[in-house]
Amino acid sequence: MARVPRGVVDAGGRQAVVHDKEGALMALDLANGAVLWHHAPSLRPCALPAGTVVTVRITPSPALAVVLLDAATGNDRWESEPVALEPWVRCTLDDTPDFSLRTETDEAADEVLIHWHARGSYRGGAAPSPQVLAAAAREARGVLRVDVAAPSVDALPEAGAAGSPGPPEAEAVDAGAEALVPPPAADVLDRSQVGDQRLELAFEPDSGAVVLRAVDPPTATVRWAVEVDHTTTRRAPKLPP
Repeated sequence: MARVPRGVVDAGGRQAVVHDKEGALMALDLANGAVLWHHAPSLRPCALPAGTVVTVRITPSPALAVVLLDAATGNDRWESEPVALEPWVRCTLDDTPDFSLRTETDEAADEVLIHWHARGSYRGGAAPSPQVLAAAAREARGVLRVDVAAPSVDALPEAGAAGSPGPPEAEAVDAGAEALVPPPAADVLDRSQVGDQRLELAFEPDSGAVVLRAVDPPTATVRWAVEVDHTTTRRAPKLPP
């Protein structure tokens, strides 16, 4: 499954679904940057097979629920029961050293595999001993198999165990495209190549906005830009002594 910063793109490279810092979704027409629809927060887009957006709901609890949306309208189609993870797992909207997701899509079988990988470590204050660090180190993997046509979710055995699927490697379409992308500018947070344009997640210091923009690689011309997050460049006022 090809990716874009903060989200996913369909097989034809025509539509992308990305999330903001709160997990609110935005669907974009990649030809011109037009916003097609919005959806409420706490979702992470994982795949965009024909007609459906496959997402997971990210909550403070160590659990994942799969949510299917209509790709044309953003309307909810179906939501699974939460799949409980280990109690120490901290799910995140974006990949971190502690939690990451990888997706495989089989459109012929109307099936999506969502591989999750979690790590735990010592979170105390004082410098711990090697023994404490080793005891606090934890790792878990799993796979959610999503049937898109007749919605259902199966939690597969821990990935990496005998007879169970391991985490997928980076897909060839992404690996090959990434080699075409030059080193990012200082304001670029993430980037990927989709068709003939480079998509960049970039911070604009003057406005305090984080935007997704389409760039023409040969000329570095920005074709369109859409605000994803709005932060602030203003400093907090100093408190009186």
